[in-house]
Amino acid sequence: MAARGLTDLSVERELLSEGFDYVIGVDEVGRGALAGPVSVGVALFDLRTLTAAEVPAGIHDSKQLSAQSRQEATDRVRSWATAAAVGSTTPAELDEVGMTMALNLAGRRGMISMLREWADARSDGHGSGGSERNGSGRDDINAAAASARDFPGRTMVLLDGRHDWLSAPLTLDCLGIFGDCVDLELPPVRTVIKGDGSVPAIAAASIVAKVARDETMIALAEAHPHYGWESNVGYGTVKHRQGITELGPCIHHRRSFRLTADSGAKEGLS
Repeated sequence: MAARGLTDLSVERELLSEGFDYVIGVDEVGRGALAGPVSVGVALFDLRTLTAAEVPAGIHDSKQLSAQSRQEATDRVRSWATAAAVGSTTPAELDEVGMTMALNLAGRRGMISMLREWADARSDGHGSGGSERNGSGRDDINAAAASARDFPGRTMVLLDGRHDWLSAPLTLDCLGIFGDCVDLELPPVRTVIKGDGSVPAIAAASIVAKVARDETMIALAEAHPHYGWESNVGYGTVKHRQGITELGPCIHHRRSFRLTADSGAKEGLS
């Protein structure tokens, strides 16, 4: 049976009552995989528009949805959200800076892509979701800010989980790979434990992240058919580990993880 969609917008309504204009839901996927990117979904919503209507059907924690339901839901998210995007970090980057900074980098990349998407939509005159307004001029000003890599209005980030890896202080060893992401000034972040299963804005981010990363791994499986990525999307199944034992790891594997039973490297948390 398909998971029932989320309907409770009380967290988002509370942000609106606190004076925030926008919310960005954020969630990661691929943390515990042995291969492929770690990806972060971000979904921007205008709080006035978001709280004035019902949540589209089927919006839930991506892990609670079938592959078909996720695909259908991601299409709804794309038309519902003001803007949505996914950022990723390569296995080599993850191996270099560790999981916390890899998530941080992927999140920053996702934020920049999201701001660019919103600015592009506004310049075309047909922004998605709630980006068209009543002529007050607030969104025109915010669109200009977005094109300059600033966040709109008063924005709050809702991050799934207990640990705030998104605004973690950057370490010196990450500067060489972060590029222009270093200078991105993030809005305030609030963590929400199990937020992907309770807060629609976060669930939306979890869906776009999961669908995008799964598509990446299925595409990579065509060139690397021995690891079963078309079904395990890089996680440590028996077939995947057998493929590593027989053929060794490829360029898309995380060398800092325990890839086989006799490996001494530490495997990431799921």
